[in-house]
Amino acid sequence: MTPVLSIGSLKTSGSTTLALTLAGVAVAADIPVVLVDAGRDKDLVDWAAKSGRPSLCTVEVADDEITLERIVRAARRRGDLALIDAGDNAEMIRAGARLSDRALIPVRFSPLSAYAALATDRLLATEADKGRRGRDWAFVASAVTTIPSRVARTIEGMIERSPTARLEVGLVQRAAYEAPFLHGGTLFTLGEDVAPGIERARAEAATIAYEIGILGHDVDATTVIRERGSFEAAAAAA
Repeated sequence: MTPVLSIGSLKTSGSTTLALTLAGVAVAADIPVVLVDAGRDKDLVDWAAKSGRPSLCTVEVADDEITLERIVRAARRRGDLALIDAGDNAEMIRAGARLSDRALIPVRFSPLSAYAALATDRLLATEADKGRRGRDWAFVASAVTTIPSRVARTIEGMIERSPTARLEVGLVQRAAYEAPFLHGGTLFTLGEDVAPGIERARAEAATIAYEIGILGHDVDATTVIRERGSFEAAAAAA
């Protein structure tokens, strides 16, 4: 399992949604998670105050590198998965990447988001020789449009020109990913009545978690969906 992941881009691009989505998958697989809220708006803190937060998931706040390092080191000692939402703060993006095993750069399908993602990529490249040995980073789409457009193809072309890896899977733009922020809980505890498209969202989220390395070889994406959601419906949607 990848024990520490940092998520952030120099422009708000869905880092908090991605962090909470991945946390939901991990908890569904009985993996303890520490969500580190290092973002500007503290949306994860607000989420944690709602009912439905899984007992295996805790939220801690880090507004400086020293606090962030303390939280991450403690999570490693316990064997918990640490997910850092670095938001759009350059210093926290740097710090999170140095402490992580993998950093994710979320990209929405807009030119401004793509420019910010590429700037974040360059920022992390200047830090390549710092932090944990063997750490890496990758782009991940955080709001894929279901209907391809000229803008979407342009954004893809911009990202592909970077040598940095790009995950082949991403989050499609769905209301289900935002539902936990409104109602509490996770993708695996909410129902279709408050989270439309939740079966598809569960399938996408579990697949991304597997590709990133959150789910190990002994716990794959289909197992999580089958046990915590409707595997048949999710498989049909994939």
